[in-house]
Amino acid sequence: MTLFVGTWKIMDEARVPCMTYFASMSKEDDEAELNGVELLGRWSDVGTASGLCVFRAEKYSDVVAWLYNWVPMATCSVKPVCDDNVARRIILGKEPEYSVDYSHVGDEPVEDEVLYHITYKFKENRKVEGNKLFAGLTKEQDEGDSGNCRPLGRWHDLGTGSGLAIAAARSEEDIYKWAFNWAEMCDCQIVPVLTDTQVRNVIRNTRDFDKRLEAVRVSMGGVQVSS
Repeated sequence: MTLFVGTWKIMDEARVPCMTYFASMSKEDDEAELNGVELLGRWSDVGTASGLCVFRAEKYSDVVAWLYNWVPMATCSVKPVCDDNVARRIILGKEPEYSVDYSHVGDEPVEDEVLYHITYKFKENRKVEGNKLFAGLTKEQDEGDSGNCRPLGRWHDLGTGSGLAIAAARSEEDIYKWAFNWAEMCDCQIVPVLTDTQVRNVIRNTRDFDKRLEAVRVSMGGVQVSS
């Protein structure tokens, strides 16, 4: 299976109906529309009506079929990525000395934690050097690099020298300390995000949600969505 990252941005005129429809969906609704796609994690930036997800699929046509459900309301883009383990194997030309655990990608934040979407891009003249520095980290150095942050997953686009991570942190100081470790090598952007569970709870608890949901059902020709 191929590993992908997908990003989306909801069209301005579709923000309310799209978010309302998404918030109404159940876990069973999610599983039904994925249809062959293995969703590892999905995170939303409600303020900009955008977000990202990481998933696996055997056939890209399955990915397109999934995204087609949303293209009337959002622009979506997809690209293949490597996790830390594959990226290190490519850069080093051999199996890395340790393996990074990706079993917590979809975790919810614990008390006092905020989830962050971090994007990085190596400076053009530091791309090869930066990748080699990353690949050469020992397990102790890698774990120490993130400090008090709790990384859930990190993925790389080796073609452009860029990538992304999802991490939990209890303060802005902790998340920026991690980013500052790489300031000479790359530029980082950091945005707080919500999991599906979090964003659905927020939207469902807004005023007049039921009325908005009924309006969405009517506009979709009476299609039944979970409430």
